Amino acid sequence: MKIITITPHGKYDCVTAMIIEGLYDLDIKIIASDGGNNVRNQDVHSDEGVLRHAADADYIFAFFGKVSGNRPPKHYLLDKINRPEITAYVDGSEWTSTSHPENWIPSRPETQIRVDSPYDPPGKTIPVQALEAKKDPRKCKGQPWLNHEMKSRCRWYFKRECYPEDLSEGIIPLNVGCANKFFANRSEEKIIDVLCSFGHFYTGLRYEVSQACLDLKKEGYNVEIVKGISYDEYIKKMSQSYISVSAWGAGNSCMRMWETMANKTCCFAQRTEILFPNKPLDGYHYVEYSTYKEFCDKIRLYLQHKQLCVEIGKRGHQFTLNNHTGKARVQYMLNVMKSGLEKTLLK
Repeated sequence: MKIITITPHGKYDCVTAMIIEGLYDLDIKIIASDGGNNVRNQDVHSDEGVLRHAADADYIFAFFGKVSGNRPPKHYLLDKINRPEITAYVDGSEWTSTSHPENWIPSRPETQIRVDSPYDPPGKTIPVQALEAKKDPRKCKGQPWLNHEMKSRCRWYFKRECYPEDLSEGIIPLNVGCANKFFANRSEEKIIDVLCSFGHFYTGLRYEVSQACLDLKKEGYNVEIVKGISYDEYIKKMSQSYISVSAWGAGNSCMRMWETMANKTCCFAQRTEILFPNKPLDGYHYVEYSTYKEFCDKIRLYLQHKQLCVEIGKRGHQFTLNNHTGKARVQYMLNVMKSGLEKTLLK
């Protein structure tokens, strides 16, 4: 099988990198427009090379790419190729179809919305949409939500942040998943009760659950709240933990959930509003919470049953390995493209 990939230029995109990794794991030949995002140098081709290979390609994957400071992906090649019947758009955007929040910080300092917490620098400014979404999850969907230009060019439109109502627009769920590097295959002794590690605290319930973790620490639990450590140390601490905490990041997605499950640790994840294939089962593969109170109640309950946390961590690891790698995501995409969404395991 040969697939043309129109990839972002000079900018990492987690969904693109995961799908490219999955294509290689399935031994699918890649003809790429740009390097980066796991594309091998020898697979990058000129515009002329891409057009030549497109004549007999099985599929074309056009990827979303953030353009701030970078040239846009070469989506103009789609018009030259002119094979929309085999083309899929992979939209990895978050707050809007551009990935930029609908409402950013106003220019006048006196109107800026701020968040002050023990974890963030005093007076740190945040996207207005992020604050709105904390109070009303419907605000996660900013405008423009869909890239209608790309939708008109492609037969299939896969989207990272796909809500139930988006299905009627023909949008197909494609959540983020696990990079191969997440599976560190560590066999660390569990010595940490709870690990809390967020890069920022202004989306979802990150600030609230971090406060709850501080309370647990005061109660005598071995809680580690870390930030700014190396990735290897981060994964090591995660593997040593009975529970690792995740909450919404950009939109409803958070890579931390998949990192935790990949490393055989019980993940406490904020319940999502978005759809994605083969969703883990609450209380079996991971633990869900929707409110601060639910988080507090559940984490205290599970900390009284640490062996259950170990068992959930092991089941979550195997479930993730089977269903949420880049390889599994590509297989899911190909199944949808060949058989239709109604034939796939969407839960």
